[in-house]
Amino acid sequence: MDDLSDRIYTAFEPRMPSALEQALEVVERDVRARGITGALRLITPGDGALTWVEFQGGYHGAGIIADGDINDLLADVAEAVQETIMELTWKVWPVCATHDRGLHVGCEQGLTVWRCTGDGTHTAAPVGELP
Repeated sequence: MDDLSDRIYTAFEPRMPSALEQALEVVERDVRARGITGALRLITPGDGALTWVEFQGGYHGAGIIADGDINDLLADVAEAVQETIMELTWKVWPVCATHDRGLHVGCEQGLTVWRCTGDGTHTAAPVGELP
């Protein structure tokens, strides 16, 4: 892992109450890196069993259950952010800069990453590190 990845994963404790907030902060770096503005936050309506990502006042999807390891939780939050942004803006996010295709969350060598299917499958960047 490089230095930034070490800092992301060292500070990330999956059983801490703030684990979802930490994961959202990591994913939000990618949102801002791609020029998307608007408030992102976590909401837990109802019985508190599920959490959703709210973007610009709306949310979408099946919700997040805060369990699993670091990669599972970060992947769940990244997918929730992606799903919510795309549903509310009607635009694909994030997009591979090389192939102009939508990226998908995956895991590679212990990191949660954004992957592209252009020219076979390649990793565009670890989640939180999109250029």
